[in-house]
Amino acid sequence: MQIKEVIHFLEQKFPLHWQEDFDNCGVQCGDITRDITGIVVCFDMSEAVIDEAITKGANMVVSHHPIIYKNGLRKIEPNNRVGKIIIKALENKVLLYSMHTNIDSGTAGGNVLFAQKLELQKLSVLSPKESQFCKLVVFVPSENSVMLKESLFRVGCGNIGNYSHCSFSCEGLGSFKPLSGAHPHIGTPNRIERVEEERIEIIFSKNKKRQVIETLYQNHPYEEPAFDIIALENQDRNVGLGRIGVLPKPILAKDFIHYVKEKLNLDFVKFSGDCNAEIKKVAVCGGGGASFVTDALAAGADAFITGDLKYHDFFIPENKMLLIDIGHFEGEHFIREIIFSLLKENFNTFATHFTEAEFPIVNKA
Repeated sequence: MQIKEVIHFLEQKFPLHWQEDFDNCGVQCGDITRDITGIVVCFDMSEAVIDEAITKGANMVVSHHPIIYKNGLRKIEPNNRVGKIIIKALENKVLLYSMHTNIDSGTAGGNVLFAQKLELQKLSVLSPKESQFCKLVVFVPSENSVMLKESLFRVGCGNIGNYSHCSFSCEGLGSFKPLSGAHPHIGTPNRIERVEEERIEIIFSKNKKRQVIETLYQNHPYEEPAFDIIALENQDRNVGLGRIGVLPKPILAKDFIHYVKEKLNLDFVKFSGDCNAEIKKVAVCGGGGASFVTDALAAGADAFITGDLKYHDFFIPENKMLLIDIGHFEGEHFIREIIFSLLKENFNTFATHFTEAEFPIVNKA
């Protein structure tokens, strides 16, 4: 089995177009056409993790955080952390791959697991992704409309949330004049034709645009089909950063803080807010979620749990919401569990390992 087959599987589960614009998910370096010998799963890439992969005979490392990320990489030299890791990986034919905000945003990704660890119910996305869809509008002879729609459905058109095969059609009269050199499905050259047609409207994920256009040309009876592709601003309410849900039963804020520490196995947290407030609705965002404090407030959360909050971030809720900073690592290290389980349960022709060389950057005294 080649590495690219594993990558294809992972990207079916957590597509790269789910990542944020600033991110760099996917292959960091390496040859995807090599036969896979094993995988090491980690949170952050390091030389120690690469050494571990080499020792275990694994030629792929899957991390949460990308190694090439917001660092304006222009050259690779062994005089800094990033350069040393990439060079060691390339010299030893180890492919580096990262699943970052695409798995954070996913329907069974990091923030869902975060919420589940707190036993939150009735989950919804805190900050849904926007502009993920396009709409195809195409005109086709009425007798060919069913065939064309079925071909578009097969490549993923018409999927909206928990529904598939969604489309809209209306009938009308189309006209055209085949010119010399044309080979019309209907009509003869140099004569205006009028045909009973259907206007089909169908939604699709924008990452499928090329595939949808190819499918349209392959299955439309006309030599030159008339169609529009319209970018939509609709939110994908199933995908996005953060999650919000409700506790099994209300709890006082001071007790909720201890509840969070117990459920997430934490020794300490930073927080602000009214310790006597009742907590029922809770928002979470793994990693650094300071930019979503106002989203949590707007969603009516009684508490928001995240990491990387700055001093002034704690003033934003004005005691209207309990704000808890558990740390960046502490809020998403369990994403490794998702990656490891996916690989272990779906591939048995090579070994998948949890790294033994990794630990939190800051040790708790």
